[in-house]
Formats: sequence, C-alpha cells, structure tokens
Amino acid sequence: MRAKTYNIRTAGQANIPVLGLGTWQSTGQDCIDVVSQGLRMGYEHIDTAQAYGNEVEVGKGIKQSDVARDKFFLTTKIFPDDMKFEPEKLIAAAKRSLENLDTDYVDLLLLHWPDDRVPLSETIPALCELQKQGLTRNIGVSNFNIANIIEAKRYADVPIAVNQVEFHPFIKQKTLQTFLNNHHILLEAYSPLARGDVFDNKIIKDIADKHGITAAQVSLAWILADKHRIAIPKTSNPEHLQGNLDAIKVELSADELEKIGSLARSDGRKIKHPDYSPEWDD
Repeated sequence: MRAKTYNIRTAGQANIPVLGLGTWQSTGQDCIDVVSQGLRMGYEHIDTAQAYGNEVEVGKGIKQSDVARDKFFLTTKIFPDDMKFEPEKLIAAAKRSLENLDTDYVDLLLLHWPDDRVPLSETIPALCELQKQGLTRNIGVSNFNIANIIEAKRYADVPIAVNQVEFHPFIKQKTLQTFLNNHHILLEAYSPLARGDVFDNKIIKDIADKHGITAAQVSLAWILADKHRIAIPKTSNPEHLQGNLDAIKVELSADELEKIGSLARSDGRKIKHPDYSPEWDD
C-alpha cells in the first residue's frame, strides 16, 4: 500500500514532494527495480537526467510500478553536450527524454549545468516554451551560481522553480540559499549524504544514536528542516528506500540543527559526469 502523500514544497506553480529518489549511477535492472519499488512503497518524486544514461530504465521502472503518472513528480535534466542548449536542440533533447521515459510530460525540466557557449538569452526562452507546450509542468536549473540565476531570470517569463545543487551538512551554501529564498526558488539537494561522509561524523552519529535512527536520516532531516529545501538521496539498495523516506518524519531540536549546521567546512565537491568540461562549472 502506498503511503499517504507527504510534505510538499511550493515554488512558482510547482508543488514538489520534499524528498525524492535520486537515480545517479543507477543502471540496468537495478534501476528499474529500485524505481518500481520506490514508487510502490510511497515515493512521489523521481529524479533522473539524460547524462545518467538511465531514462529508459527509469521509464520501465515507472511502468512496472503500476503507479498512475499523475500520482508522482518526475524530474529530468538536459546536459549541455553537443550544444544542446541551442533552442532547437534543447527542444529536440526534451522530446527525446520524454520518449525515453515513455511519458507525455515531466513535472520539472532542468538545465543540468551552465554553458557559456550558448547565451541564456537563447536557451531560457526555449526552456520556457517547453513549459508552455506542456512538455514540462515546471522549469529550473542545476549547478547554477547566483550570477547564472540572475541572468536566467532576466529571460524567463515563467517561474524558475528549483536550483539543484550539491548540498549536505559539510558544504557552505548560505549565500546561495539566502538568494534563492529571496527569489522564491527552492534549493534541491543532491548528494545529501555527502557520498557517505555523514556516516563517519561523530556529531551526526551521536544525534542518530540519541533518536534511534540512522546518520542518513539525520542528514536528510536537517536538510528538510528548512522549508526552502528539498532532497533527492540516491540508493541502489532497496533496503535503504524506506529509511530515507522515513527521514521526513524525524524532528531535530534547535540545538541539534545548529550543531549539524556548524559542520560546514568548504564549498564541497562537485559530482562530475564523464563528459563534464570545466567551462560548464559555476
């Protein structure tokens, strides 16, 4: 039985479940199975990307789950290789993603990285047009810095709902977070478990032991304690699906939130796709 609909964050016209299933590095039958099982157990938010090379498998997992398309939120991202941020190529790439996912629309379509080779004055209107055509319900960006977003907003005539960035207890994103809050854009956290680093931190482990929960749940609960954030933890292990989902029920004290917030030590590491080029960095 699917769980009751859980917390929603709103930005622009988007109503986004606060915790989704990330699928980076999830491939083949494992991807199909984890997406299918996640949807059946109550996940209502699935995140993928063209660069992950698994949109077809995500689509198969959705079909295998037998969960109606209007019962969950689906995100994909377009990567700026092959000059795909040129308007005609962007529209073609979006249609290709829909074909791969075997769906008529996605709920959120993101530009995966900035790309200085194509002006945002060309890319953003094309992205907005995809929303107007109904191919995506909402638009957003990923790995954009403040300057990128200011420029993107200049050319957008529909709301930019999300900036998906690396975020976890060890990364400093306070300036970006404040900017996004002021512009009604949600911060969507990828790598919310810091690629496993949260499991080795004494403060996080002590808080987890106190509550009788996992370090992963502590990290996710800390992220979700801010109403301006959502998170997309990934797992290829079906046993971890329920644990991550249960993090939305965890309530941390103000003191615990402050202790975790004090752990930020750097601007963090970027996840690099094999086709990543430094010129796309923010």
